[in-house]
Amino acid sequence: MEKFKVIQDPLNGPVKVDNLALEIMDNRYFQRLRYVRQLGLCYLVFPGANHTRFEHSLGTYHLASEACEAFGIKDKAILQASALLHDIGHPAMSHSVEGYFEKLSGMDHLEASCRIIKGNEPFGDSPIPDILEKFSILPDDVASIIGGKSLKYPILSKIISGPTDIDEMDYLRRDALFTGVAMGHIDHRRIFNISSMDDDSIYIEEKGVPAAESLLIGRILMYNSVYFHKTARIAQLMLQRALEISSVDLGNPFRLTDHDLMSKLLADRNGSYLAKSILERKLFKPVLKTPYDEEKLFRIKQAIEKTGESPEKVITDIIPPLDFSGEGRIKSSIQVLMGEKKVDIGEISPLVRSLYGTMNKRHILVSADISIYEKISEAMAKI
Repeated sequence: MEKFKVIQDPLNGPVKVDNLALEIMDNRYFQRLRYVRQLGLCYLVFPGANHTRFEHSLGTYHLASEACEAFGIKDKAILQASALLHDIGHPAMSHSVEGYFEKLSGMDHLEASCRIIKGNEPFGDSPIPDILEKFSILPDDVASIIGGKSLKYPILSKIISGPTDIDEMDYLRRDALFTGVAMGHIDHRRIFNISSMDDDSIYIEEKGVPAAESLLIGRILMYNSVYFHKTARIAQLMLQRALEISSVDLGNPFRLTDHDLMSKLLADRNGSYLAKSILERKLFKPVLKTPYDEEKLFRIKQAIEKTGESPEKVITDIIPPLDFSGEGRIKSSIQVLMGEKKVDIGEISPLVRSLYGTMNKRHILVSADISIYEKISEAMAKI
């Protein structure tokens, strides 16, 4: 018998959840996402940002249903399952220290998600494969869809992970709501309405260019205002430093919750000082902010080293990070149908072209523990 529940989502309103989704959500792997904040330590800057990967996954599932209606997609169950499971492998603190966990385990959150979905080691106890197969869905198909590389379901891959994907349509709107900023409010239904698809691609109509431009602008503004906020970055790098100097055994980091991670650090002799400072919001104080260039960064690091102060008490950051660059990172490769030809939106939109270089304007941020703030300030004054 078909059964369902209605879950009230603060962003999308009532979300109807079917049998398959209920079974996925009621297992321990998915329930862990209730305790992984969507924006990691951003709540230290935006007090309302306590929403979780659980809520975001539910919202993406809801948008998968809307996408099926908008595009007339018949493979609804597999798209919904992929939407619900796309973030199941996110580690504690979401993206805050994912780079550290990747070096530790050899996996990023996408690889972890795919292994959980397929029941591959180190997630051999995952119940997800059996749940999917019970509903005649192949775990390999779901893993390839969320990886964005499905040859069998290329359109579903682009709906989950593409220039105008439902993952982003949920998190931009959700993050804007809970942080209280206005930049991420996009009209996702308008984007659905002006989008079309062929056998292997999704494109927009010419009249939809303003809606696509608003999506790209919202994305860039959210990065500048929220995701790369200097104070949030300081907190994230303090957490990474705590992990680097700690002797704690994390086990499999993709099984931890935010609370698990902080509890382990607080109990560790080496990492406890920084972990406690984060929880009490005694964050490092910015000392220097200056436009980035490689030679200047080298001189800054030399000056800090000459002070003789512990590297655990000074952070040098580059915002945006050096690996955050190119059209792929801002996902601006949206195709527009002009007559009978599809062209890149950058070819017809001066506004989009101007965005390409926006995230390449970097600066160096030096911050220090309050106990050595004056000493580091004096060293930086000589730069």
